[in-house]
Amino acid sequence: MTSLPTRLKIDIRDNWTKEESTLQKAQKVLADLIGYQIHSEPEWHMLWAELQPNFPDMSTFIPSISSIVTAWCNALTTILDDDKNSEWTEQLLEELSNTNTLKIRLEAYISHTFSVSGKDRPTTRWTADKNAFTIFLPKASPSSTSTMVGGFSSDFLSCFQPEPAQPVPLATSHTLPDDSWADIEVDSASGKVDTREEKLSASSAALMNEAIIDIIPDINTLERPEYLMLKPPYHLSISHSTYQKEMVVQCSHPPSLKVIEGYLKRWTKRDNNTVNRPPAVVITLQESPFGLGLVFDRLHISMQNSRMNYMLSPTMLLSFVEGVLRYKLTFGNGDTWTFRKETEFKS
Repeated sequence: MTSLPTRLKIDIRDNWTKEESTLQKAQKVLADLIGYQIHSEPEWHMLWAELQPNFPDMSTFIPSISSIVTAWCNALTTILDDDKNSEWTEQLLEELSNTNTLKIRLEAYISHTFSVSGKDRPTTRWTADKNAFTIFLPKASPSSTSTMVGGFSSDFLSCFQPEPAQPVPLATSHTLPDDSWADIEVDSASGKVDTREEKLSASSAALMNEAIIDIIPDINTLERPEYLMLKPPYHLSISHSTYQKEMVVQCSHPPSLKVIEGYLKRWTKRDNNTVNRPPAVVITLQESPFGLGLVFDRLHISMQNSRMNYMLSPTMLLSFVEGVLRYKLTFGNGDTWTFRKETEFKS
């Protein structure tokens, strides 16, 4: 916390870590109820950098965050105390048994991302990759305690439900304006059909490209890494080691890694000669050290401890990256391949 103002350090001590604080008391009640310790170590300097504009009075920042987490703990305690939620409780305890700890992560988000009755409020989600709950802090004025508790309760009860899949259009078509017949031209030499609309668009784009001037950006105006990494160009590299029986995929676009991970895990064979039927390949997403939220930039694929006699080949992965994700190969030497994609992925 060396980069934090002294005022905030004092408030963290008094409102966050001190055993007599309201937050610690709420966490103790929750911890005693579930039988697991609660772990939460926010990146305070990053949260302060993101949320500072909403707290002109510095002395209200830590108490506000503490009140949000206190409301979160109270909402979860209330749900667990209600016998009607016994099935949900069993599912939560099953998830927590993986780490024997209830982890709480704090992350700031853009204020228009979530809204309830026209008012922004903190929300929470279960982050399966980290076996943790994430509390999203809005860039807005703090909500009332009743609003937060009610909102968190709703979030909790739906947090283990799969998110609905987004419909994927089967095809897209380019439509011309109603009077487009008047704008069609035919090249008498080649027979190629063009429209004036397309020519004007191409001409305008060329002029804009010529007018672009690179300027050194101000780091204070740049978005957080997790947002910048969603914009093209995207870079991806694959390295393959036959000796170490592993492959490493590094990518500047986290959703690309998630797709690769999900696909490979779905189709990985299992060792049926072992009681627990372990997968033939261990596939692990690794978190980036940069950013405030959960950002993945590396996927590790290993057969080092596998008892199955398979050889780890990069060919299927190379085909997937080029054929499915549409990355373009820029370099390859038999052990390492690099790719680039200029077209933006649509969510």
